[in-house]
Amino acid sequence: MPLRTEAALRVAVTRLDPSAAVRFEREFHAARQEAVRTDSTVPIQTFRYRWAVFVALRRPPARAARLAELEAAVAEAATHEAARAASSEIAALLDEATREVAEQPARRR
Repeated sequence: MPLRTEAALRVAVTRLDPSAAVRFEREFHAARQEAVRTDSTVPIQTFRYRWAVFVALRRPPARAARLAELEAAVAEAATHEAARAASSEIAALLDEATREVAEQPARRR
């Protein structure tokens, strides 16, 4: 896992999913503005955590491939049951990635 800093996450996001880099930048600036407005570090901490999970979910190639397959399965599902089954597996992948991030120190520099 990359360090949980804006710079390290930016590099990881750009490498894993270049199309997500624009969203990363937009959300980073919004979090920074909110942090200044509220005089709180929570918006930045939340931003870092969210994007660390994004990276953890997509970093292992097999998990990233399975996520893409499941997202396509949800989009193309013919029944609610099929969509729920694929969504449940996505949730399991997300839980796994979230656990990996939680095992890291909150702020590594």
